Amino acid sequence: MLTVLLAVVGVAALSGCGSGSDAPPDSSIITSTTRIAGAGVLGNDRRPDESCAPEPAPLEDGPPEREVRNATGHAVSPPIPETTLVPADPQRIVVLSGSQLDALCALGLQSRIVAAALPDGSGVQPAYLGSVIHDLPGAGSRSEPDLSAIRDADPDLILGSAALTPRIHPELSEIAPTVFSGPAGTEWRETLRTVGAATGRPAAADTLVEEFDRAAATTGEQNDASHFQASVVQFTDSTLRIFGVDNFPGSVLEAASVDRPATQRFTDKPFDEIGISETDMGDDPDFSAADGDLVYVSFASDEAKQRGTEIMRSDAWKRLSAVRDDRVFAVNNAVWQSGQGLIAARGVLADLNLVDAPIN
Repeated sequence: MLTVLLAVVGVAALSGCGSGSDAPPDSSIITSTTRIAGAGVLGNDRRPDESCAPEPAPLEDGPPEREVRNATGHAVSPPIPETTLVPADPQRIVVLSGSQLDALCALGLQSRIVAAALPDGSGVQPAYLGSVIHDLPGAGSRSEPDLSAIRDADPDLILGSAALTPRIHPELSEIAPTVFSGPAGTEWRETLRTVGAATGRPAAADTLVEEFDRAAATTGEQNDASHFQASVVQFTDSTLRIFGVDNFPGSVLEAASVDRPATQRFTDKPFDEIGISETDMGDDPDFSAADGDLVYVSFASDEAKQRGTEIMRSDAWKRLSAVRDDRVFAVNNAVWQSGQGLIAARGVLADLNLVDAPIN
């Protein structure tokens, strides 16, 4: 079954890549739809403008206002309140974390977002959620929201993050009812449920989670996932990150019963790092911890993509068995690493399943 799966992986990855799929393993980046230093590129045929649900999920019956539980437990003063009273069906929402953007998109409430904090270090929203999200007015960064911009957006609900900005709940609450979700990563299902509760759609959120988990189980069963090991790595401009299981992509792979290499089963941190500077490469680094039956590689930035491409042409990288067997695949970093929500999880699952999906 593993041989069949790998054959399907190779065909599917290359069939979506056009004539450039015959490029030799050492070829440079030709286009975004071919290969990156020998790695087949997945996901180029996806349609981000179809990622969000086309219509709002059904509103549950209830009173005109609802109590919604906040993520608490952070040692801040004053403490985050246990609950927030919110309107039953908010119409103007400000969003301060990426996982909440993803959740609103999954619930079909993207048209109600009036402003959103930008990813730290970026001037744009993630493209995988489509133009309606990409073109949103900004509200500062996710670690430093702009209170003035939030106030000017005149929201009737603010969705914030207890993990990113736990101390500003009181200031946000002076502008509009504010609900804080917990950390992203492995807790993305809970974030979706919190957003569902805050927007009057808790049952819809539960249904979305259940549907995803069933789809993940089906993907695992159809691909005999427990019998192969998938490696997840990410290049920054100075390091190679090797991911364990306690992170967003790890949670999706676990849902599909995908096994991981022994070197990537750690749970005490999200990832290990190996230096890839010129000095590091001069010491002939050992990248064996990145190996697997399949290797999914992403790039944290344009600079990371440039440096990662150079590393993927090195002798140290070429010693990986997955490289020799042409089983390394480049994936969308926003989907696999920074998305951290249901829409992104569907994208990861699609890359495992190698089928078309409305994700970029």
